[in-house]
Amino acid sequence: MKYNRLESFRHILQEPVKAEFRLCMDGKEQGKLSSKVDCLILDMSPSGLRLSTPLNLPAENYLIRMELMFVLFSKPIRTIGEVKWKKSGNGSYVYGIDLEEDEAVEEMIISELKARRRTEVINNKTSSDN
Repeated sequence: MKYNRLESFRHILQEPVKAEFRLCMDGKEQGKLSSKVDCLILDMSPSGLRLSTPLNLPAENYLIRMELMFVLFSKPIRTIGEVKWKKSGNGSYVYGIDLEEDEAVEEMIISELKARRRTEVINNKTSSDN
């Protein structure tokens, strides 16, 4: 499963962000969600992200949609995404997630990433001055 992304920017997080996801069910179970699964967001843009989890999803064979919940800086964000690719290694799986288009969520992600980055820069400057 190969995916080429054209992205205006992608922020690699200095510290991965703890997050949760729930799988969105199709067919008879449509509209229902699985139980929550812990994951780490490794990098992100307003329209997608890369996450790591020990859960092995059958992304090669099925369309997998998930509801993601996380806090980048201060505000909780809830959005829907679709798995586009999968890689395995070191006992965990890394997934590329394409987020549903939602202008309000995209703007919140941008503002939260900016706030997070400002704090990272200030903290890095303070620690290098000591």
